[in-house]
Amino acid sequence: MTLRTGITAAMFTFYALSGVTACAPTVPLAPAPSLFERLGGMANVRAVVDDFVSQVSADPRSKRTFDGVNLSRLKASVTTHLCSLSGGPCKYEGDSMALAHRGMALTPEELNVMGDYVDRALIRRGVARTERDELKAILDRLAGEVLNK
Repeated sequence: MTLRTGITAAMFTFYALSGVTACAPTVPLAPAPSLFERLGGMANVRAVVDDFVSQVSADPRSKRTFDGVNLSRLKASVTTHLCSLSGGPCKYEGDSMALAHRGMALTPEELNVMGDYVDRALIRRGVARTERDELKAILDRLAGEVLNK
């Protein structure tokens, strides 16, 4: 083995054992965007909430659950909650879902109507299926609290 071959072999061994490769990035990779960012940020979340709350509060199948509710306040609260749940910068400090919905006797059917309106609003705002499904999974985890089960 020549000196040159020995040095090359030693360098190769060092790099192989240290995990260094020619493909290793020289700058850290940016973190993946949050669901909040992929939903379109605050402007889009606010628009989605405004859309679906306006629709679901007027639908005869779910309207009763909004009787006497200040819709502007509700929209602001839901916007903050969705922002927080989806990894945005907001901090939701409102009531738990169980407390907020206590005594409403929501039915699974009413909750499904609401979910359909959320999905339609997301579609109208150009949100892709992957993000819609991800948000639906988050909201589905809250269903038991909302239904007070």
